[in-house]
Amino acid sequence: MKQKRIQKGKMLLMLVMIMALLATACSNSGENSSSTNTTNKATDKPGNESSTGEKDPYDGMPKKVSISTFDRGAVSSDEGTYEENRWVKWIREQSGIDVTIVPVPRNQAQDALNVLIASKQAPDLLWEYDRTYIGKLVTQGVIQPIGDYIEKYSTTYKKYLEENPDLLPYITFNGEVYAAVTKRAITGIVNHGMWIRQDWLDELKLERPTTVEELVAVAKAMKERYPDSTPIVGHTTFDIYSALYAAMNNQWYVEDGKMVYGATLDRFGETIELEKQLYDLGLVDREYLTDSNNQRATQLWTTGKAGIYMGQWGLGNTDILTKDLLINVPDAKPEPLEAVATSHGKYGTYQEASPLFYVTFNKDMKNPKAAMEYLDWILEKGWFTLVNGEEGVHHEMVGDVAKRLDPDKFTKEVIYAGEYAVLRDESGFKVENLLVQAASDDLSQRIAKLDMESLDIALKNEFRRDIPYQPSFDEINEIRSTLDTFIRETRANAVTQGDKYTGQWALDQIRKEWKRLGGEKAEEIAQKWYEDNKASF
Repeated sequence: MKQKRIQKGKMLLMLVMIMALLATACSNSGENSSSTNTTNKATDKPGNESSTGEKDPYDGMPKKVSISTFDRGAVSSDEGTYEENRWVKWIREQSGIDVTIVPVPRNQAQDALNVLIASKQAPDLLWEYDRTYIGKLVTQGVIQPIGDYIEKYSTTYKKYLEENPDLLPYITFNGEVYAAVTKRAITGIVNHGMWIRQDWLDELKLERPTTVEELVAVAKAMKERYPDSTPIVGHTTFDIYSALYAAMNNQWYVEDGKMVYGATLDRFGETIELEKQLYDLGLVDREYLTDSNNQRATQLWTTGKAGIYMGQWGLGNTDILTKDLLINVPDAKPEPLEAVATSHGKYGTYQEASPLFYVTFNKDMKNPKAAMEYLDWILEKGWFTLVNGEEGVHHEMVGDVAKRLDPDKFTKEVIYAGEYAVLRDESGFKVENLLVQAASDDLSQRIAKLDMESLDIALKNEFRRDIPYQPSFDEINEIRSTLDTFIRETRANAVTQGDKYTGQWALDQIRKEWKRLGGEKAEEIAQKWYEDNKASF
């Protein structure tokens, strides 16, 4: 990709005038920006040297940075905690930065971050997968623009962004850069997937389901044949139902040229109705709505008590669950299941857009220079070891692929460290690398082949994403947090409270709440944003 270098050496007055024009242009066209200039009025920001050559005030400050991370419960007690373990110690030693890790529960990450923010205890660096949440933090004034820090303090990330200017629209809000991101490997694009017990299907003499009706029928047959089983379990069941119906509650869709919020679509009501049907038939765990840490779903699947699993793909999730199932039930035959069709067509399970983690700077951080140096170190040197472990201990190099030596040792000592690798350059990753990097034992190779198959199957059907990224405006962001809570509560009522409540009832309640919160105005804003930006999509 042709590099677009940020122009330097302009006169101060000319620079200010150009930046003002750029800011105006970006403001008039919503979030989208094709400019590769990451400076944001650098002369106005604290921490930059003035034209008189004043010393940078951050130079004498301690190199201390705190950063959030997702707690997935993957750190064993003898490894330590997410805050203190072998890798946190290694990061401090190798980076020269005194890093403090602030873990938040994965399933309540945004709620936990909101509490930290409200109590003025949020870390210096906050990150999330969700661009819309980042837009909300921009709206609330929680985070600050970082374009000037990239320009002044970065080398590695600055070069990476220059070589990948297509990332700029994702990280630009109100004409300014607010986050650091890198691109996902193909294994990071696939986010959700489904698996089925082929041995159960063989015993029942059934084919794999291809429609949602067949999925329900297969689950019913499993329950009849194995009365003590829970046919469908998972970490992301409702998200998968929603993707199958092309009705993700937190995404905008383009219907007949109009922007429509996913939670207000007729299809969203059908999604809740499917969830209720499965619950009423006893085909899902009665406690899944409160299984916040996914322990029950994991236990049911890995002990052979479930026939269909719906969950996240990647970060070792698939490998660990499959391995535990095969150890506990050696005759089990878990196979990847292709997305099933609904009456509206066939869409894939959730797939991510290109950006990986959105890493942002708390407006109250003390040393943004150290934070930028830390991110540069991760991207240049740290990420590979954090993802693959130590060479000779956890992996050996086969060409440019890190091959795992001992799968159990890797799972225990390395898997969790990937949470710290918030920037990565995985542009050279290929699907066949999965076989090469897996340990040589039969079980690891079998799981790697299943991973390759499930990756192909998950990518076979395109996830419906009508726009490359979600619009972010004050009016929209203010609605979402309240509406998300309302949707969860309304879904729970519709699913668990008997015949009185239906999917249509839930949809009607959600639409009323959407309107009460100002949804009609949000639709007008989203439509204008779409019309202004659709030519660049």
